[in-house]
Amino acid sequence: PPGAPYIEGYAPGEVIRRGQHVQLACRSRGGNPPAQLIWYKNGNQARMAYRTTDRLSENIYSFVAEASDNKARLRCEANNIMATKIQKAEITLNVLFAPTQVIVSGPSEARIGESVALQCQTTASNPAAEIKWIVNGKQMVNASSKVVQSPEGGWITTSNITATVEANKRSLVAICHGVNMQLPENVQSTHTVNVLQCWQQQIPPGPPIISGYTEGSIITVGTRQKIMCTSSGGNPLATLVWYKNDK
Repeated sequence: PPGAPYIEGYAPGEVIRRGQHVQLACRSRGGNPPAQLIWYKNGNQARMAYRTTDRLSENIYSFVAEASDNKARLRCEANNIMATKIQKAEITLNVLFAPTQVIVSGPSEARIGESVALQCQTTASNPAAEIKWIVNGKQMVNASSKVVQSPEGGWITTSNITATVEANKRSLVAICHGVNMQLPENVQSTHTVNVLQCWQQQIPPGPPIISGYTEGSIITVGTRQKIMCTSSGGNPLATLVWYKNDK
């Protein structure tokens, strides 16, 4: 029977990065005939082609690491017609990857003095990304964050802040940075909240005032009476409707 297979090119616990070229060699010595070597990835056959030289069998598996390769189980099996059982060697990959984007959500306009709630969420990252906020050029330190596991692998970070709309600004500009501290990659997104000026703000109208008639005074039959209803302020301006006996 062939000797036990062994894997070269990756050590347990070793870190690789998304986009990195990985070359793994599975080898088995001895055996007559020499061992047949097959690679499996997460239980599925990945590569069958192998070669033998002086009773050394070798199967080279090359690939470019992707985010989906994190926690992938790679197994090499050695077998020949004389073996009573299949011999195996197995590794689990640890792939680091930064988020591909951050998404900022929140209102697009607000009034002066209002508190605006903004949220930023990363796509999956391993390890979890940190979120940093810059609002109108100043770093925010009062953000609250949480991290949850992504169904596709890795971690999703969500951060929430509250910022106050300043009177001397035409807009509130918030920049969200998603940073994986173990990788040099940094993604960001900008969200702008336009400040509503006084003439743009929706303001309720003032109470209606009736002029041209004093309650209790007498009107002679046939007299033309002009009564005016006015309401000041309001944006948009008030709609005024007269009713007589509630009709």
